[in-house]
Amino acid sequence: MTEDPALQDAPHRIAAALARMRIVVPEGLRVGALFQEARHLAGRAAREPDPAAAVILAPFAPLSVMHDAAATARLFDGPPEVLDAIRAGRGLAVVDGANEGRPLRAVVRAGHVANLHAGLAAAGLPPERVVWVQQNRVLAPAYAAYCAEQGIAPMRVVVAHSHAGVLWRRLGRGPTPGWRLGFAAEHDGPRRHRWVCLNYNLRPHRALLVAWLLDRPEPGFLSFSATRETHLRTREGRLLAGVAALDPADPDGARAAVRRLMDSRLHHGSDIDGFASPSERVYSLPVEDVAAAELFIVTETEMEGPDMLRWTEKTLKAIGSGLPVVVFGNAGVVAALEALGFDLLRDLVDHGYDAEPEPARRFAAARDSVARFLARPPGFTPAELARLRAASAHNRAAFDRALPQDSLVAPIEAIAALAGG
Repeated sequence: MTEDPALQDAPHRIAAALARMRIVVPEGLRVGALFQEARHLAGRAAREPDPAAAVILAPFAPLSVMHDAAATARLFDGPPEVLDAIRAGRGLAVVDGANEGRPLRAVVRAGHVANLHAGLAAAGLPPERVVWVQQNRVLAPAYAAYCAEQGIAPMRVVVAHSHAGVLWRRLGRGPTPGWRLGFAAEHDGPRRHRWVCLNYNLRPHRALLVAWLLDRPEPGFLSFSATRETHLRTREGRLLAGVAALDPADPDGARAAVRRLMDSRLHHGSDIDGFASPSERVYSLPVEDVAAAELFIVTETEMEGPDMLRWTEKTLKAIGSGLPVVVFGNAGVVAALEALGFDLLRDLVDHGYDAEPEPARRFAAARDSVARFLARPPGFTPAELARLRAASAHNRAAFDRALPQDSLVAPIEAIAALAGG
């Protein structure tokens, strides 16, 4: 079988861009998420940097590091000759957080922006020679406006998505994530689950949605734990406050429903309980149960306001399964994915919630969309199955071409162009 040209083109474009850059990392740190995945993707197409390659200081820069001023300053602790080259316009410092994204208000409140600017000032690096790589697609204008208000020069901002790149690579080239694109649309038999909803870390929108789903009569496949301790688990006070904010019409009822859920000590671990590490879920799916479902209910990492636009591998995996999806996530996610070329089956699912900027109204609208879908007769008609399969075939092209371009190729090429400028 001949490999899709898109699977050949992306590695060669990445390799060409990387050859224009010489990547350097401060001693004791590791290379950033975007550059690490770009190197994997380039693979055998990779070549040595050109003699005139720009120097790129590109350490991994998770948000957890930016809480601490000293740790943030370490991101810019390059060799003197590297810092001199960057100051002279022959390179860049890249704050590589391509595995995460937050709204501006959150990173300002947490001190991340202040710590970044203090760190680059201490290193003597002009902000225009620093690139901040992260996932929030609407951060750049808000950050530029904030810098103008503060009277400081902004760093450049590039949007990238390292997890999307890894998912694309594994689906197209291996190691496989244990499933193939469109697998759930291939299933002709009866479907024992009306819905599937996978959750790991405890979040307000997840808990409130699960409480609602469990009160409904339709059978579904749930992964959710009220007892699992994780480092990102939302603690009770913040959990209940977040739940109340998502249901302003009945905050007491929402808190009571989630309290009952938590007091029940419900634990639907699904296959995660057998994993050596929960990180195995990042790219995998419980294939048998997803294939036996009708609707994939995605609970994204967050449901934020209009200052946050990103999606994670959770939504991409759901689309890749071939099932219709409803996304409990950030506003504009569905529209942005459709703009990349994905078919999200608007003739089967009402995605009107996606245009709602306010999280509580978006949550209610998404929940209503689920209810409308579940009001259909169980199962899929032959015409609906044919529609799912047509969408899956269409989405394969989007996965093959748009996903690597958007998540990896365009960001790497943008950084290479900035470095040369």
